[in-house]
Amino acid sequence: MNVNKRVRRTPAESKSLILETAAKRLAELGLHGLNISGVAKAAGMSHATVIHHFGSTSAMREALLQQMTNALLSDVISALREDVSPDQILGRLFSMLSQDGHGRLLAWLALDHQDIDVLPAKSNTSELFKSIIQAIPNSSDTQGDAKLQVLLVATAAMGLSICGGALSDLIGLSDEEFAEFPKWLARHLRSFA
Repeated sequence: MNVNKRVRRTPAESKSLILETAAKRLAELGLHGLNISGVAKAAGMSHATVIHHFGSTSAMREALLQQMTNALLSDVISALREDVSPDQILGRLFSMLSQDGHGRLLAWLALDHQDIDVLPAKSNTSELFKSIIQAIPNSSDTQGDAKLQVLLVATAAMGLSICGGALSDLIGLSDEEFAEFPKWLARHLRSFA
């Protein structure tokens, strides 16, 4: 006789499992995979448990976006502090945004909310961006230049994560040319110094 036993988890463990499951579903199924019932079933927990921890599908998506964005920005900050080359940093950034649906989730939430402030107010995302701006080597004359460089890179990375493949095809870029874009952008950013 197979009896399903209820697994006891701490609230932090449950939230972590929910977000891990949501991330897997986003990577495999896209935005349509990020619904409470599908995530709950895939995580082996009840719909009510997911609702208890996040309140709504939108809140769960925002929490996932926060987690993914913090990981992305932390990776960029670490790379800047480790003196990784700009083309490698941009390559990692563009890759992380393009893989697993991160960029598309950010775009969808921004459009759904009709503004870019889709991350919870208590988030440290703004602080992470400030750290990136401060970590940019003193190649630019002002902090304003560093902010504009971050804006340019973030905009390019988001655009490529959403529709880069389609644009590349329309422009007539080969896969190799398309893959070179982060290196090309890094070279041009260095020329601003």
